[in-house]
Amino acid sequence: MVTKQKVARFNITLPESVAKKLDEDAENQDIARSTLIAQYLEQHYEGKSEADIEGEIARLRTESADIIARARNEHEKKVQKLVTEHDAELQQMRADNEKQVEQINADHAAAYKMLEEDVERLEEISEKYRNDLTLSEERNAAAVEKLRQAEASKNAVVTGLTHEKELLEQKVEHLETLLQAERTLTSELRHDKEAIQKQLELITLRLPAPKVSFWTRLFSRSKKEKD
Repeated sequence: MVTKQKVARFNITLPESVAKKLDEDAENQDIARSTLIAQYLEQHYEGKSEADIEGEIARLRTESADIIARARNEHEKKVQKLVTEHDAELQQMRADNEKQVEQINADHAAAYKMLEEDVERLEEISEKYRNDLTLSEERNAAAVEKLRQAEASKNAVVTGLTHEKELLEQKVEHLETLLQAERTLTSELRHDKEAIQKQLELITLRLPAPKVSFWTRLFSRSKKEKD
């Protein structure tokens, strides 16, 4: 008949260095860490009475509590140190941020002042341009009025000149008509003169020879008429 051995399970908290050493021993012996711990306990408690074992367990619990307390204390010190350092970093960051904010505010104030000055300058320039535009519009309006008056005067002059030109054209046309009539009359007179000359020549041929004084007077008169 096989008697089953009652196995008790424990939760043991080990320091990191002990746990690391225990892992190395378990790896070297190629057994589970729990098995190795059981072997250590069995070797440690072999040949001891139950009272000794309980005393040992109490001692181990006390030592474990002390170790845990020291570990907790060290951890709390580390945490407190980290908190202190973190608070110092936060304080420094807060101070740096405040300086940066102050600098940014100062930069913004300076930039805002520059913008205000630029706005005032632009308003002055805009006012000057508006005044110049008003003066330009007034000058343009005056120039347009003068141009309109000049255009009206020019139109009156052009109308007068056109009328005068028409009168002159009428006069020229009348003079050309008179000149044409004068040319026609002159041509007719020339023809009449030529006809009379021919008639005189015919008459001269038919009449007896006149006295010299008569012919001299006749030809002298003809010469003067030709001149």
